[in-house]
Amino acid sequence: MTAPSPSSRARTALKHTAGALAAATLPQCSWDRAVFIFGHMRCGSTALSNVLCSRPEISGYGEAHVAYTDRSALGRLAVNQRRRGAFRPGARHLFDKVLHSRYDAVPYPGLLRAHALFLVRAPLPSILSIRTLFARIGSNEYPTDEAAASYYEERLGQLARLWAAFPAHRRLGTTYEELTAGPDPFLARASALLGLDPPLANHYTAPAKTARGAGDPLSSHRFDSIVGGGRSTTLDPEARRPGLAPDRLDHLQHRYDDLRRLFAAG
Repeated sequence: MTAPSPSSRARTALKHTAGALAAATLPQCSWDRAVFIFGHMRCGSTALSNVLCSRPEISGYGEAHVAYTDRSALGRLAVNQRRRGAFRPGARHLFDKVLHSRYDAVPYPGLLRAHALFLVRAPLPSILSIRTLFARIGSNEYPTDEAAASYYEERLGQLARLWAAFPAHRRLGTTYEELTAGPDPFLARASALLGLDPPLANHYTAPAKTARGAGDPLSSHRFDSIVGGGRSTTLDPEARRPGLAPDRLDHLQHRYDDLRRLFAAG
């Protein structure tokens, strides 16, 4: 692995310094005021993020790619949002969504005082959708169905660990299938968790285009609310089955079902 260049190290040090200063001075940089979506790629997190970030009480835009491993992480999140023009100085909550375990695998203890919304999707459409996304954007990051499946399985395992670590009164979980079938019940529960009055409404301003980190570049600009999976999917109705052995798919389905049952049990 190539060592970071001096300029790269300097930029990293500057980010950490700015994050530490923001964490020490901004009232939003308090773990008990933070809101996170924990999920995996292609789970429907973009639409839910857009609904949350449509509220003036919540400062954020989507996935900020911040590692929550130390005290200044929320400061780095605020700095990231300010650079993107998304920071709301008067907002009560600071928002991010986390879709990769490199950002939450060894969470800073303060993270577990945040508000956590968990979102997962069944394995078959998730894997196919990951493959479709990266093919359409010309990326070779997930070049095979097995690569996408391995990411999905690892992420479900990390989400199960995070779910167990969060206090029951600080977490909510649902699935893509439940959320897109009827978002209002989950939005009502999320509103109660966050103390939002009036409660969240299933509406947001559709972005003219999707910036990096702000969500699904294939379809998020087409909608202004959480819609049914049949409308929002980027998959062909006759989509192929992934090139995985049946027992591999069964195993992934069991992992997904286990997590879904945990969410339902609270």
